[in-house]
Amino acid sequence: MQTFTFIGVTTGQSAATRLFPAWARELDLGDVQLVGCDLPIHARPERYREVVNRIKADGDERGGLITTHKVDVFEACRDLFDSVDESAELCGETSCLAKREGRLWAFATDSIFWLRAN
Repeated sequence: MQTFTFIGVTTGQSAATRLFPAWARELDLGDVQLVGCDLPIHARPERYREVVNRIKADGDERGGLITTHKVDVFEACRDLFDSVDESAELCGETSCLAKREGRLWAFATDSIFWLRAN
């Protein structure tokens, strides 16, 4: 089964776990399961790197959703991303990791949603 890693503090209590099936359908991700990865706020950089390296190397991983740890993941793992979108570079954070053709992309999507809402 393919997975999508959710990096947060208490992922099991997040609305994202309830919303993910609809997101997966909308994004045509196929049969994919959201898997929580709970980390303490400001975890060690090595821990973020371990999780991102696993996402990058695992052929069954589709990407990642990041909530509380957006800045810390970006700072600890910037060199692991094959591509970084303009918003992520500008904001110094990532909220979404996507694997495309064997490459790991980092996106900062909050600004996109904010612009559409306003």
